[in-house]
Amino acid sequence: MNTGRPTIEVASPPGGWPPPWPSVAELAAVLPDGSWTLIGGLMTQLHTIHHGLEIVRPTNDVDIVLHIETVRGTPNRVATALESLGYRFRPSIDVRNNIAHRFVRGTTAIDLVTGATADQVDVLIADHPAPRVIERLRGYQMVRIEGGTQALRRTVNARLEIAPGTITTISVPRPFGALILKAAAYTTDSRDRERHMFDSAALLACIDDPFAERTQYTGSDRRRIGTLAKTLNATHAAWRALPPRQRTQAQLTLSILADAGGEATQ
Repeated sequence: MNTGRPTIEVASPPGGWPPPWPSVAELAAVLPDGSWTLIGGLMTQLHTIHHGLEIVRPTNDVDIVLHIETVRGTPNRVATALESLGYRFRPSIDVRNNIAHRFVRGTTAIDLVTGATADQVDVLIADHPAPRVIERLRGYQMVRIEGGTQALRRTVNARLEIAPGTITTISVPRPFGALILKAAAYTTDSRDRERHMFDSAALLACIDDPFAERTQYTGSDRRRIGTLAKTLNATHAAWRALPPRQRTQAQLTLSILADAGGEATQ
């Protein structure tokens, strides 16, 4: 694990870490160090738990973005590690679709209909990789996640005790990087887009110093923050999901981040 990243200690929530967090601990034990970063709903869960917010949006997916720029062959090494845990690669049944990213374990389509829960891992890459490092995953093109490049530049190491007596260390975007990912997802994801606004409101309550973050804008950060400011208006339902004190803090943070007078580096 990259020791150059800041490290945070994340206390366990009451009752321990629910599924699919045990799957995250499994992944961390077998995936190559420094090869991946946790994103998606679990990324948001981690930060809200770390900041004591009593809101956790349920999710069954484990979403990870690969650091393909670090070591050649990372996608296939990660695929092999997942398969060693019993995951199977699930490309599209449409032969015209040459893009794939999903691994599933422990269930079939029939089991899903009867109520069983699949262990599912989505493996992605950043949106602007250098052409020389782009590789295929089991012969398929990999899915690029919008905002992934900036997220990989804004990571911390999180230490969690998911399994009793064992510390698991994972890379995760810090709250501001996670927020930019969610803003990007809102503009590109056609599935239940509003969940990204609920996650964004929660992440805004987890940003400790919005003034410092505002001075480090790069690329599309300002535009994505503008999208949040426009969408998360004062009456948006996402604010009502936050406790009153954290709601006020989150709204003030968004106002600071969206302030057009803030200094930015391009």
